[in-house]
Amino acid sequence: MQIEWKSNKVSPYLSRQVVEWPGFRIHRAHVLPGRMLEHTNDFHEVNVAISGSLTTEKLSNSGQIIRTTGGAGNFCITPAGQPISARWDEPLLNMGMFLQASFVSGIAAENGFSPNVEFVEVYKSNDPLVQSIGLSLLESAEADEPLGRLYTDSLIQSLTLHLLSRYTNANTKPAIANGGLPAYKLRRVEDFIDANLDDEIGLGDLAAVAGLSRFHFSRAFRKSTGKTPQQFVMYRRIDRAKELLRRDDLPLVEVSLRSGFKNQSHFTTLFRKYTNVTPKLWRELKLA
Repeated sequence: MQIEWKSNKVSPYLSRQVVEWPGFRIHRAHVLPGRMLEHTNDFHEVNVAISGSLTTEKLSNSGQIIRTTGGAGNFCITPAGQPISARWDEPLLNMGMFLQASFVSGIAAENGFSPNVEFVEVYKSNDPLVQSIGLSLLESAEADEPLGRLYTDSLIQSLTLHLLSRYTNANTKPAIANGGLPAYKLRRVEDFIDANLDDEIGLGDLAAVAGLSRFHFSRAFRKSTGKTPQQFVMYRRIDRAKELLRRDDLPLVEVSLRSGFKNQSHFTTLFRKYTNVTPKLWRELKLA
């Protein structure tokens, strides 16, 4: 896309953050006044104005040019292949989410929707859930101690299913699983977690081990364990760290890495959160 800025004397970006996962990208940008020339994307685009005012022009499926102006909280969906242009005459803080069509189709098929799903045109609306999930993804990526793939995978999954349920032509919603995981599947998932604690574990990894969609796995797993997958993995990592801390020959940094924490600072913060003591003090108490 091409943007024309009202002023070329200073950088048009007051701040900018871009984060990307497979099939999904999100950005937050605080920009000076400008104009985005008409363009067509090969991905689905969701925009939320955090502050400021944005005017968009779209050519609808009926051939009509639709012009809308929205302020803070305004929510807009541009399906892949639909031409769009926009302008803003004052500084704008905007959050955009971009979903690859194949990524959306995959989640749709995995959860009982038609894979040939099409987004409806949304010009001016408000959806606090979309804004909240988007901001949570950005904050997690920006934090010094990110919560990991399981957390972001779950957020992206929830966001995509919400969009599929409310803003597409699909009329099938994924059925809620009432029961938990069979004992043999739960044991298989637990074994996988224990064998991979020192690595990043994604929601898709666990769902594949259980042979379920991510949507159904998350609910069945919580039914069986009383914990979300990310909570369960964190408790397992804390338990692993406790085992390793009983060995006084292992440096704390080695304990943190073997338990799956990104660094010693991250390890100390979360260990204290879950046990109310630092790893160093826990070791001293156990070895006294």
